[in-house]
Formats: sequence, C-alpha cells, structure tokens
Amino acid sequence: MIHWIFWDIGNVIMNDDPVMTYLYRLLYDELQSRGETISMEELFRQREEVLREHGSGHWSVLTRRLVGDGKHDELAERSKEHLRKNYMAYHNVLPGMREVLESLGADYEMGVIANQMSEAETALEEESLRHYFRFLALSEAIGLNKPDPDIFQWALERAGCAPEEAVMIGDRIDADIAPARSLGLRTIWFRVDPDDKGWELVDDFSRAYRASQKKASASALPPSADEDNPDCVVHSPQELVAAVRSLDQRQL
Repeated sequence: MIHWIFWDIGNVIMNDDPVMTYLYRLLYDELQSRGETISMEELFRQREEVLREHGSGHWSVLTRRLVGDGKHDELAERSKEHLRKNYMAYHNVLPGMREVLESLGADYEMGVIANQMSEAETALEEESLRHYFRFLALSEAIGLNKPDPDIFQWALERAGCAPEEAVMIGDRIDADIAPARSLGLRTIWFRVDPDDKGWELVDDFSRAYRASQKKASASALPPSADEDNPDCVVHSPQELVAAVRSLDQRQL
C-alpha cells in the first residue's frame, strides 16, 4: 500500500514557467545591451537546441555560451536575489491543484522533494498550502539536490516509510522519475500542457517563450532507458487522484 506521496513543486504544484521566461528575458536584454542583433526567435531556437542536447541546465549552458562565464555568474546571482524577493510574482498555483491536495491529503501523508530556494516554504504558507505537507525537502534548505538519490533517501527517512510505500509525483524524468525509481519508489510523471497552467501571457516575449516551450521542454524529455519509465503518466491535476489510488491497489 501507498502511505506517502512526495511532490515536486515546480510545474507540479506551482507553475514556474514565469521564472524561465524571466531568465531568458534577462539574457535577451543583456545581449541587446551589447548591441547584439539576435532576435527572440533565434534565441529560443538556440534554447531548443541546447535543451535537446543538454537537458537540465539549458539556461546556464546557453548563457555561458553567449555572454561568457563571468556575466553568467553575475546574471545568475542577480536573478536569484530578485526571485527570492519576488517569489510569487513568478509562480502561480496550478488550476485545480488545491482541490487535489485536499482530496489526497485526506488519505495519505504528504511531503515535498524539490529543487527550490527556501522561500518556497513561505510561498506555500501564503497560498494556504503548507499544512498539507508533513515536511519539505527543499534543496537550498537541506543542502541536497535532485537528481541525487540522497534527497529522496532523506525524505524516506523523515517519513519513516519504505520506498515501496511512497509515490513520487514530478514533471521531469531525469530529476524526479529516474532517481525515485532507482530507490524503489513508485512514480507518476506529471505532464500538463503549458496552456493549462493558469499563466496569462502578456507580451510578445512571453508568447515567444511559450511557443518555444511547446517545441522543447525539460518536462517533455522522454526516458532514456526502460528502468526510467514512470508507473503512470497524467496530464492534469484532476487525473492525479485516480492515478494515485490506482497505484495504491496495484501489486508490485
């Protein structure tokens, strides 16, 4: 039986597409300030190319390539402090997720395993979601990062449950599904369409990012090996409740 549900935050509980749009806008503005003639379309074409080649960390890879290591480090630090101070300006709770947490929280213990800054806990409190989770394994707070299996082991020890008694819900094969499966957790790959994340696009840049995201996304990168296949795939918050209950009754 499943006793625990572990949740990712980014693109599962909260939409972080605005974060990535902000980061690419920061890079684009830096290039424009240097007199570069690169268009938004070309920038995002390169994003897609780098993402397919490198997967996670595509912003850092492309930024280092286009403006150098020193400027990358400066932009990364500037963006981190800006996002720290304005976390909820760049996140929104996915439509329907509150109801899902309410439903599943009535029957299962729940925790978070996420590569997030510590401010994510304050954001969950402000959104009246923190009480659903017994603990938060936030990378910045505990000094462990996905896909390192140690962060999942940390969560299992905090929960006091065996791997087969837990399910991990995440949007990434590389960061969520593969490492969780390697420890014996059951897994749900959460693949919601960007148009359904509840973020209103307000300008040409955000619309261009959305178009690029639909061509290539870290959340859409498929498993590279059979052992990384998730137990199930869902495409909306509403499907999560049935998916968890189905896994709960499935024999290992």
